Formats: sequence, C-alpha cells, structure tokens
Amino acid sequence: MKKEILDLKNQPSVICYIEMLQNNIARMSSHSGIVKASMCVIYTIIITIVLTIQNLDKYWWITLPITICIAILDSYYLALEKIYRDKYDEFVDKLNSNSIDLHEIYNMKPRTTSLKCEILARTIYAFKSISIFGFYGVFIILSIIVHII
Repeated sequence: MKKEILDLKNQPSVICYIEMLQNNIARMSSHSGIVKASMCVIYTIIITIVLTIQNLDKYWWITLPITICIAILDSYYLALEKIYRDKYDEFVDKLNSNSIDLHEIYNMKPRTTSLKCEILARTIYAFKSISIFGFYGVFIILSIIVHII
C-alpha cells in the first residue's frame, strides 16, 4: 500500500497538477500585490491633482468609487487564491490517504463546493480580511481627511 501511494505521488500528472495549483496560488497573490501597488499610485496621482489644482477640491470624492472598485478586484483575487489553496490542501490530503479520484487531476475549475455562486460568496467574505478592509479602509479615511483639509 505504501508503494502504491509513493508510485502515485511520483506520477508526472500528479506532480504537474500540484505545480499548476501552486502556480495559480502564486499568480493570484501576485495579482493582489499588483492591484495594491496600483492603488497606491492611482491614489497618489488623484490626491496630488485634487490638492494642487484650484477648484478641483470639490472632486475629492472621486477616490471613493475608485477605492471601492479596486477593493472588489483585490477581494476577487484573494477569493480565488483561497479557493485554489483549499483545492491544493484537499488534493494533497487525498493523495496522502490514497483516496484520489482520477477525475480530480487537472480539475482547475475554481470551485471547491457545490455552491453555484462560490466565487461571489468568497469575494464578499474576503472583504472581512484585514488585507482588504484594513488596506482600503486607510485610503477611504485619507480621502475624508483630504476633504476636511
């Protein structure tokens, strides 16, 4: 039985599938970082323009919908990253217990439950994360402070 598990773990298809899952997790994390860096740049540009050009201080609110849209995008990437981490953990657990279904290999659909709107539910749930709520909350607070000044 241990030999069967070891043989299955050494199969190129299993190794490739695990690498694909790891690559998706890394890609979603990378996209999240890129979105956060872009938010910093966009926010800096908008606030600089609003503060330096006269008669534009009434447009401070433009940062709010931009911040919310970018936060939604970042939440989406965080949700996908979590889905693929769950897929990875489940697959490795099944691999170690030798209960792999061959149809699971190369199943890259971003779904781990039977919930039809899983990605939407996970995206909404991701808003509770400090990396979303905390990071983008700071930008909203700064926008309000810029308006008060």
